[in-house]
Amino acid sequence: MTKRKAARPDRRLRIPVVIADATEVGVSPGVLVIRTGTLSSPPTVLALPAEALHGFLPQVQAAAHAAEEDYWCLLPAFRARARGEDNVELGRAKEKWLRAQPWSKVLNSVGGVDHHPLFLVEYAGHVGLVAAAPFSRARTLVIFDPLQLNRIAPMLHKAASGAEQHMSGSHPNVSVRLACARQEWTSMPWPATPLTLPTQQQAEAVVSALHTDFLRRTPFDKEH
Repeated sequence: MTKRKAARPDRRLRIPVVIADATEVGVSPGVLVIRTGTLSSPPTVLALPAEALHGFLPQVQAAAHAAEEDYWCLLPAFRARARGEDNVELGRAKEKWLRAQPWSKVLNSVGGVDHHPLFLVEYAGHVGLVAAAPFSRARTLVIFDPLQLNRIAPMLHKAASGAEQHMSGSHPNVSVRLACARQEWTSMPWPATPLTLPTQQQAEAVVSALHTDFLRRTPFDKEH
């Protein structure tokens, strides 16, 4: 039997990588806030100004739909590395698989990690979001599951409306406003409310329903 080599992170990547396991969406005056990461570590806090949301959120949705095309094809690849079928083992296997992908090569193909303080890439059936100051504390690659982005899309749009409605009470300097929002949400408990993890049966039912929904979409809907 051939011994499988252990997956190793892409060591050429010069910035931290965060896998968006759990994600919360919130609002500060004039700011949409996203907190994400694993439940065992402090979250990465992203702050997006209300002025940029009309242009940025459609890009996020388009990237999620595009990545989903590859997601379903690649799903067996990281499931095959799991030691068991429970949610924890599948999550660990998926994280290892994602970290072993050549994200540095993908980012270099679009100008490198430093070419813009906020941008998206689609790769390995996932959406990578690179955010630097003032959108995050330090330049970071956050890797989102496209199914997760589809699930939280209504929350993102609701939070965007709230951020826009409270623009009048926000700081006029965008960088100061984002820094204050990040500081506020960094100090909050993580997660803000206790999370109840789904059972294996519940998780499988959700994934099955999402796959069925994906297959039912017209080619136009998938592309746009």
